[in-house]
Amino acid sequence: MTDAKRSRSLAAIRKRDADRLEASLGGLPKPVRRPALVILIGLPGSGKSHFARRLAKRYPAAVLDSDALRGALYESPQHSAGENARLFPAIQVLTSRLLERSVPVLLDATNLKEANRKPLYRLAKDAGARLVIVRLRAPFAVMRARLAERDAARDPLDRSTAGLRVLERMRGDYQRPRRSYFVVDTSKDSRHVMDKIVALLQS
Repeated sequence: MTDAKRSRSLAAIRKRDADRLEASLGGLPKPVRRPALVILIGLPGSGKSHFARRLAKRYPAAVLDSDALRGALYESPQHSAGENARLFPAIQVLTSRLLERSVPVLLDATNLKEANRKPLYRLAKDAGARLVIVRLRAPFAVMRARLAERDAARDPLDRSTAGLRVLERMRGDYQRPRRSYFVVDTSKDSRHVMDKIVALLQS
């Protein structure tokens, strides 16, 4: 297979996967004049999904929960490198597609490494979208306790399949963003930071 054919085949696979991911979202928020791409960063148990739900209530956006979307592609997700190599390019295709329609996007994924975030920066720039980056954090003991509690009493709103094993594997992977970003400590009262983020998104 030539490089051109391989590239076309890969693009077709990613488009098909993006179609599956979009179908799993259900209803989408209304388009806006200038959409935003909100990128959440944080380890499993840092409170990303809870924060995403709170933010989406105040700033309607298509919430792309990587764990829920992983479940749309894999019946029994393992959070392996092979899964990631298929999932995240499809999420990028879907993100680009939504931003082109002027639909705001909130990406709920670990997004720990700058190399993984750079393509998202380009998508926002190409679409003329506002880029907002939010790092979620909590003491490691708190994150461990949250994951243990989640495994014991599954919240139907929580679609995460990343447990303690994934947290331990990722704990040293965080890289500081090279763009301006908000920091939210989810073990404390974060309402003032949420208010600042919402004000920026609505400005």
